[in-house]
Amino acid sequence: MNNLIDYIGHPYQMYGAIPYEYSQGKAKGVKAIVVRNGSGLEMNILEDRCLDISHLTYKGINLSYLSKCGIVGPEYYDKAGYEFLQSFFVGFLTTCGLRHIGAPCTVNGESFGLHGSISGIPAEETTACVDETDGKKVIRVAGIMREARIFRENLVLKRSYEIPVGQNYFIIRNQIRNIGFVAEPVMFMLHMNFGYPLLSPDAMLVIPSEEIEPRDEDASAGMASFKSIDEPVTQYREQVYFHRLKSKNSGQTSVGLVNKKLKMGVALSYSTIDFPYTTQWKQLAKGDYVLGIEPASCKMLGREKAQKEGALDYLMPQKATDLDVRVDILDGNQAIDQFINDVSHL
Repeated sequence: MNNLIDYIGHPYQMYGAIPYEYSQGKAKGVKAIVVRNGSGLEMNILEDRCLDISHLTYKGINLSYLSKCGIVGPEYYDKAGYEFLQSFFVGFLTTCGLRHIGAPCTVNGESFGLHGSISGIPAEETTACVDETDGKKVIRVAGIMREARIFRENLVLKRSYEIPVGQNYFIIRNQIRNIGFVAEPVMFMLHMNFGYPLLSPDAMLVIPSEEIEPRDEDASAGMASFKSIDEPVTQYREQVYFHRLKSKNSGQTSVGLVNKKLKMGVALSYSTIDFPYTTQWKQLAKGDYVLGIEPASCKMLGREKAQKEGALDYLMPQKATDLDVRVDILDGNQAIDQFINDVSHL
C-alpha cells in the first residue's frame, strides 16, 4: 500500500520502536525496546544488555533461542571463570569482547571470564525512532557501551540498528573506538543464535567454508555431519568449529540457516576482512537446543593463547574500526533456493 497512512491511526498499529521495562525476577528493571517493522519482522533489543537482541521473530515464527536463565539484569553478571553462563540469555545476539573472547584465562595478572564483559554493560545515549528521510521509513535504534577503567582501557562500542519499514532485513552497525592513548588489544565476536522452530531436524546450515578446524575431539567426531541438525538428546557434548569462509573479491560473504519445511531461513552477510573467522556452535541437547553462527574479528583462542601465538590484534589510540552485519529473513522456498545458489557461487 503506497498510502499506508490512509489505513491506520497511530504508526504503532503497524511499526515502531517501543521502549519498556521488565518488572519481575532477575529481569526486573531491565530496559528494552521492542521493534515491529510492519512486514512481520519483530525483535526485542535489551538496552541494559549491550543493545543485544533477546528475541527475533518473523510472521509470528520464532527464529532465535532463549536460554533457561531467561532475561537477566546486568547486576547479575559475574566475570569470574564460567559464571558468565548464569546470565547468558543467548538470544539472537549476544556480543562478546571487547578485550577477550573464548575460555577464561589470566593475562598479566588480570582475569578474563568467558567471552569478556561487554554483554553485561548497559547502553548510554540510546535513541529509538522512525527516520523518514528521503521518503523512506527506517526504524533506528542506537547507543554506546563503555568498557573503561581508570588507569586502564578506554574502549567504546557504538551500535546502531537500521530496520527498514515493510522490508524483511535489518543491518547491525558496530564501531569500536579506542579513545585512550595507548594501543589496546581488541577481540570481538557477534554470538548470533538460532532456535526452534527454525532450528529443527528439517533445518540445514548453509556455509561456504574454505577451511574448517574442529575445536576438539567432540567436534572432530561430528565433522561428517557438521551442517545437519538432529533431534534433541538428553546428553550432547557441544561441537565447535572455526571456519574461514569463501567470499567475493570485495570480501563479502553470506552464511545462514534454512528450513524448507518451514519455508523460512535467516542469512547473515558480512565482510571477511572485518570478520576473518566464523565460529559455529552446535548444541543439540534437550533444553539447550541451539545453533550459533558467530562472526569474529579473530580466532576464538582466548586472550592468553592469542598473545602467546602473536595473534592478538591491537586498536591504535584515537582510532576506530567498523564491523557491520546484514540480517535477511528468507521468506519462502524460492528465496531459500536463491540464497543457496548464491552461496554456492562464492
